[in-house]
Amino acid sequence: MGSNNGQPRRRLGIATQVFIGLGLGVLVGVFFGEEVAFLQLGGDIFIALLQVTVIPYVVVALITSLGRLTLDEAKHLGLKAGGVLLLLWIIGLAVVLSSPLAFPSWPSASFFSTSQIQEPAAVDFLKLYIPSNIFASLAFAIVPAVVVFSILFGVALIGVNNKARFVDLLSTVGDTLMTMTGFIGRLAPYGVFAITAAAAGTIDIGDLARLQVYIVTYVSMALILSLWIIPGLIATLTPLSYTSVVRAFRGPLITAFATANVLIVLPVLAADAKRLIAETDGQDGVPSEQEESAIDILIPAAFPFPNLGLVLSLMFVLFGGWFVGASVAASDYLLIAGAGLASLFGSTILALPFLFDLLRLPADLFQVFITVDVIGARFGTLLAGMHIIAIALIGAYAMDGALQVHVGRLVRFALVSVVMVLVVLVGIRAFYTYVFVAPFTKDQVLEGLSFLQAPQPHTVYRETPPETTPGPRATLARIQETGVLRACYQRSDYPSSFFNRDGDLVGFDIEMTHRFARALDARVDFIPVDSIPDAESSINRGACDIFMSLLPIVPEMTLSFAMTVPVIDGPIGMIMKDYRRREFESWEAIAAAGDIRIATTDNRATPRFLDRMLPDAQQVILKDTASLDALLTEDPPRFDAILTAAEEGAAWTIRYPRFNLTIPTPTLMIPFGYALAHDADPQLLTFFNAWLDNAQGYGTIDTLYRYWMLGELDATREPRWSIARNVLGWLD
Repeated sequence: MGSNNGQPRRRLGIATQVFIGLGLGVLVGVFFGEEVAFLQLGGDIFIALLQVTVIPYVVVALITSLGRLTLDEAKHLGLKAGGVLLLLWIIGLAVVLSSPLAFPSWPSASFFSTSQIQEPAAVDFLKLYIPSNIFASLAFAIVPAVVVFSILFGVALIGVNNKARFVDLLSTVGDTLMTMTGFIGRLAPYGVFAITAAAAGTIDIGDLARLQVYIVTYVSMALILSLWIIPGLIATLTPLSYTSVVRAFRGPLITAFATANVLIVLPVLAADAKRLIAETDGQDGVPSEQEESAIDILIPAAFPFPNLGLVLSLMFVLFGGWFVGASVAASDYLLIAGAGLASLFGSTILALPFLFDLLRLPADLFQVFITVDVIGARFGTLLAGMHIIAIALIGAYAMDGALQVHVGRLVRFALVSVVMVLVVLVGIRAFYTYVFVAPFTKDQVLEGLSFLQAPQPHTVYRETPPETTPGPRATLARIQETGVLRACYQRSDYPSSFFNRDGDLVGFDIEMTHRFARALDARVDFIPVDSIPDAESSINRGACDIFMSLLPIVPEMTLSFAMTVPVIDGPIGMIMKDYRRREFESWEAIAAAGDIRIATTDNRATPRFLDRMLPDAQQVILKDTASLDALLTEDPPRFDAILTAAEEGAAWTIRYPRFNLTIPTPTLMIPFGYALAHDADPQLLTFFNAWLDNAQGYGTIDTLYRYWMLGELDATREPRWSIARNVLGWLD
């Protein structure tokens, strides 16, 4: 179609169209919020279409390219590419280990996570890299194994006679796959729009408040590496210019950025790399056979190795320690570099949980990583694409002996790059220290919790009412006759029973009481007790019917109470100052410390437990939870650690984030239940146990545990903020 002056109308390039799709996707996502989450289906379809040609391309490109070489040429190429890969890894790890310079001194803590006591899944490196069944590897897209098979096949093909016809056939297949990729690539603007709109519409803005330190640091480092250091390194070592490198690959890199998938653009990267080399070498747009073979080998072969985008994700391990208030020690940096790089061969899905476990960090940090990776993955993929480009281009010129190594030029480039990285990192820290300080809000989240379901009619006594002393014996018949359940509770027993910011008595134990009272069709009188000995006295003299505070079900407790069946099985933890976390990682290390002060509650079980596990420790006996509150405010504290149930310990560290929770190994799991009078009515105890068994089977206990103990609050969250909902009021 022509314009009015007879000149052909200039069409927008694919890169420009992708940029437009990206921008429109962000606008639509912010405007409509969660209402456009359905667009993710369109994005998934686009990614699936792009993946159609990827695995076949990797196989065909590697086999044909290696098959054309001699054995000496293959060895030479491997050495050159390996050197480039090692250099890029060193650069990436240096940036990762420098990243704590950007983290400000903010207090932090988190809810308990069951993943802290779970064994990490073993990585099957044999299955990952050894193609014992190539058809299974192809079917399940196990790319490292597919690459190993293709390389072995290609190397074996080098020494085969009469291979020309077979290689030509595979070359024709490769050209066909490239044509298919080009056709599917025309859908990139629409696919990018769908993916970006869904991501921008569903990401939780509230999660970004404190996580923005990582996001800003990661994005800044990814951009510096992608747009300066890597293309600058290519320009420094090869005849290519910085501008030509950035311009040549902007289309596929934008697509990779938007889709967060570098695998799907490998064929396009190969085509653009060949074109750039040919144009630079003045060969009328046709690369030499050796350059073409080098590109076809290096781009697919580089993919299974950890790229800089993956290496940069190791930054989250250091950030995660800072985020939960347990900063990783500098002595562990070599461990992160070595073990982290090795585990990245299995992707971040395997690497990060492995490192969290290795460093005794909460494994549920990986869920936090998944949240921010919605943003980070795109910049990491951009960097991964540039990483593969660097290996291909520098490796191809190295094969030709055309590298331009000028020491002075390299030193200047390195100095500028180091200064740029350090200035940006220190600048981020300064900004978040003096300009924007995100408040610590987990304590507000804890104090703002309320019931998942409407509570039973109830009366809460903040002081023990006189008429409850003494009272009638607790029996099922009396409760059903009067319609009143009297429940003793402990004040300030986070997160089990406490007064929230609205002045309501809430918590895991309190909501369990309301659910039990509903089964009895009774209202609840909540009667306070200050300590477990106080509860023993109150419940055994009839002041209340049940003691709704989770107690360890151990022989010592049966001397004071009739215990129910287990409600939860919980680990034993320790609270200590953040910097002493490593001293309490195992019971063996704690016992070896000798004369240390361990604070514990005043009951029959924990002092005897300490006598058995830590006979040399000094016991600081706490009368009640008010004493624990006072103890945690002291500076310096009168204790080295506090022995506690891990779930409750995590809640206390949220209230006092300068402290940290550690679960010593081997993990000791203790059953916890509720208590009745020592001579409890058998019918009441049987009824209570039957209700608890049903609550366990129906998932009631699990739901409340996840909400109150683990802080999984999705069920009570408001819909994601959006312009249409919160500004214009178009959506309910």
